[in-house]
Amino acid sequence: MSGRWLLVLGSDAPDGAPIQSAIGALRELGTVETLTPARRFQDDDGTGRLFTNRLVQLESPAGDEGLRGKLHAVERRIGRTEHSDRVLIDIDLLARAGVSGAWRLDPYAMEKGEHLRPHVVALLNEAAISL
Repeated sequence: MSGRWLLVLGSDAPDGAPIQSAIGALRELGTVETLTPARRFQDDDGTGRLFTNRLVQLESPAGDEGLRGKLHAVERRIGRTEHSDRVLIDIDLLARAGVSGAWRLDPYAMEKGEHLRPHVVALLNEAAISL
C-alpha cells in the first residue's frame, strides 16, 4: 500500500544543489511532486542564516517508520552530519495523507512545532495546504 507525505526540504548552502540532489534521491523512493519553488528564508533560531526551503509531496510504498529511516539515509548521502554547524540538507516529514486524502500532521513534527515555523507556514500557504 502506497502512502503520500508532505516533506519540507531545507539547506543553508549558498546554491540550490543540495535541494535538487534531495529531490533526485527522493525519486528513488517514489513519485515526487514539487509543491512550491525553492524559497529563501531567514532562520528563526536567531542566527541570521539564510535557508533555502521547498515543500514537496512524496508518494511511496514505504511505511512511516521505514520512510523516516530512508529520509535520514538520503540526508547522510547528500552530506548531512550530526556535528556540524552547517545544514547541507534537512528533510522533515511534515504530514501524511489520511484515508480521506486530508493531510494529518506527523506526531513528531507536531511535537517539534514544525507546522508553526514561519517558513513552513509560508510554504503551506503558497501551496494552498492547511493542516
